[in-house]
Amino acid sequence: MNIHQPIIVTVSFPDKDAAQLIAKQLIEKKLIACAQISAIESMYQWQGQLENSQEYLMQAKTIHTLWKAIQDHVKASHPYDVPEIIATPMIEVDENYFQWMLAELGFTGQQLYV
Repeated sequence: MNIHQPIIVTVSFPDKDAAQLIAKQLIEKKLIACAQISAIESMYQWQGQLENSQEYLMQAKTIHTLWKAIQDHVKASHPYDVPEIIATPMIEVDENYFQWMLAELGFTGQQLYV
């Protein structure tokens, strides 16, 4: 994977405030270019019990180079014991949007990923 491979980082949160706070921190640290936060309903098994809860899902746009720093920040700041932190590669992305992302992340003048 190219180090500038664009990725979407998905993280679920128990409430909107936690999602907004961590998204803001990641943007300020230039680890993500932007984030969308949506209300969702989650069903999962936790400690032997079936859970059904309202959560908030953050989808953040960034590049693979920053994945480890994002993962570390989320783990250190997240209210869950085992937070969902997933990176999904973007297979295609508009070049103008990608250049904007790179500029927001402090990587100006970079070439589009291969």
